[in-house]
Amino acid sequence: MNCEEPAVPLAGGFLGRQRHVCAFFDTRDDGYRILLPFVKEGLERGEKAIQIVDPALRDDHLARLSDVGIDVEAAQAQGELEVLDWKDTYLRNGSFDRRAMSALVEDMLSRTRAEGFPRARIIGHMEWALHDGSDLPALVEYEARMNDVLPRYDDPVVCAYDRCAFAAGTAMDVFRAHPVVLLDGTLQQNPSFLPPSRLIPRLHTGILAVLRDRYLTALVAGARPEALEIAVEEALSEDVPVPSLYLEVIQAAQYEIGRLWQEKRLTVAQEHLATEISRSAIELLRPHLPAQQRNGKRAVVACVEGELHDLGARMVADFLEMAGFEVHYLGADVPSESLAQLVRERRPDLLAVSATERSRLAALCRTVAAVRAVPGDRIPIAAGGQVFLRKSRPGRRLGIDMHARDASGLIAVARRFFEQGSTRP
Repeated sequence: MNCEEPAVPLAGGFLGRQRHVCAFFDTRDDGYRILLPFVKEGLERGEKAIQIVDPALRDDHLARLSDVGIDVEAAQAQGELEVLDWKDTYLRNGSFDRRAMSALVEDMLSRTRAEGFPRARIIGHMEWALHDGSDLPALVEYEARMNDVLPRYDDPVVCAYDRCAFAAGTAMDVFRAHPVVLLDGTLQQNPSFLPPSRLIPRLHTGILAVLRDRYLTALVAGARPEALEIAVEEALSEDVPVPSLYLEVIQAAQYEIGRLWQEKRLTVAQEHLATEISRSAIELLRPHLPAQQRNGKRAVVACVEGELHDLGARMVADFLEMAGFEVHYLGADVPSESLAQLVRERRPDLLAVSATERSRLAALCRTVAAVRAVPGDRIPIAAGGQVFLRKSRPGRRLGIDMHARDASGLIAVARRFFEQGSTRP
């Protein structure tokens, strides 16, 4: 690709070296609003326009081209414009053959040069894949493997998807197969893109790994509807246990979001949006948690003072309820004296506190000291959060009775603690 060639504008941005674009549109009108100027601008530059459309919508497509001032008949007569049907491309011989389609695209690109055009702008409308009998995994593999072909050319190729028509899982798999994405009207480099050598094997792992990859992709994209569909509807339809979804999908994805934020690959706003989406997913999944018989014990769950990341604490509260505890969940940023006052009044059987950063250890110490100063029987204290995932874990030197790396681990530790009747630090 010649880096000195003019940049290709699309949706208010510009395509760089990578020109394989996944474009999600909520409506056909939204798609045409963005893509018609792209087509017209290419024709005005002397480039070729190739579009692949639903044969039932061909006449409407041609009318929309005319409405923006394109002389459709003249452009077709001069070979500047080709409008092809699905049955002549993706669904030749009645079914999809990814190898044949890949060869056809290469032929289009080579023929464009032979006809004297500097490049082609190709737009493929992808709803053909929703026809009965279509192989959606073959679609994803086709999209992925086109990344071994298209970088040899300068030509922009836009794969246009009806966001409301495709299942979220398929949409996020397709999303990862494109180095450039157009979502919510914004063109951007895709931080979730994987080359085919990495993406294709990941499509054939276990269901939890597949769900986690899809869910993380949706979080990074800020695609709330897709994230919730994957974490709730798709996961429940696969009979995945909800506790596993909490830990191996939502929590695992949030850890990765945190890592990407620390590496400055996500903004604070993106990290906050991802967390709020996960909060919504947990709310929707909570009614599906299995519940054990009440054990007669009461627990208080809170984040230490200054700790604003409360998603992990919310998970702990849900797991304690699932294990039979009556739970009082206080949320983020609870001052140590206020927490001690509540402990004095409610006398819980367990206090679980959360801290994610080492900078919160001083607040954790203040909380433990305040609770230990409460007269009466000693209240067992459990602590969790990402600070306890590191090799240098604070442990009992902070005066806590138990800690674990996640909510499931805390339940196991708490059960052992109470079964042994332990009251010692």
